[in-house]
Amino acid sequence: MGNKISRRIIRKKKSRNNSSREESTISSDDSNSVHIQLVPQLKTVADWEEADRLQAFHFVLKHALDGNYNAKLSNIIRPGSKILARYWMCFEIAQEFPYAEVYGIDILSTFPNKIKPNNCHFRTCDILEGLPFGDDEFDYVFMRYMLTSIKTYQWLPVLKDIKRVIKPGGTIESVELNTVHEVMLDAFEIDLQQKFEPMFEVLGFQNVSSISKYISLGKWDENAGKIGQIFTTNTVQMAEAVKSILAPLMNLTEDEWDRMFRKMYFEEVDKHHTFQEHYVVLATK
Repeated sequence: MGNKISRRIIRKKKSRNNSSREESTISSDDSNSVHIQLVPQLKTVADWEEADRLQAFHFVLKHALDGNYNAKLSNIIRPGSKILARYWMCFEIAQEFPYAEVYGIDILSTFPNKIKPNNCHFRTCDILEGLPFGDDEFDYVFMRYMLTSIKTYQWLPVLKDIKRVIKPGGTIESVELNTVHEVMLDAFEIDLQQKFEPMFEVLGFQNVSSISKYISLGKWDENAGKIGQIFTTNTVQMAEAVKSILAPLMNLTEDEWDRMFRKMYFEEVDKHHTFQEHYVVLATK
């Protein structure tokens, strides 16, 4: 497997409930292929209310997953090191490693200009249009919850560009929610364990490994405490943010969408002992 990737996309339309679905195959130069399912690109509401929800959820997730990251940053970050992450991660990493330079990126300009650590920087960009950085700049790159922003066939180009900005020997960490709701299957099909690691390997990343972490939803798990209830409420709020995009794909009215998610997350999670799996991939360049 080399660094040069040739993309061969084969699309087949399938009819189901008067809707069409596309399949894609992306192959590397050595004919090893990664079969992936095309999913719709989702962008949540670009307003301050949604930004506040995401930032608050960051701290809840940090508590539930026992920290922000799984990589051993104490072995990676040295004086002068550069780190790239989503913007709400930047503050904590910059404070933890004051001798490193930390860069945050997001498609929204919600990053504070003044109240921030001096080694914390921000750039507004659309990751689908390429990262505004040079080659071999970063020792560590952290990304999380990008599945709803990146179409499946776009992942290889995105990861290829991320690899470009990582220094040789640098580390990438990706955290995504590995979940498939049966009712959403026709519009939203993901199997991270079968698809994510092969994509990293096709691009020539080294030392690719993964770990799963689980968070119980609702009240059924006594060990989860209030965290399960907070995650349930946040999931319903997230569903509200993407309702206008996903509801039409599922042939649902907005009222039907609301009833479905409220029943699913406020009634059925305790009955069926529902949990979320957070799938973490670590790799080096």
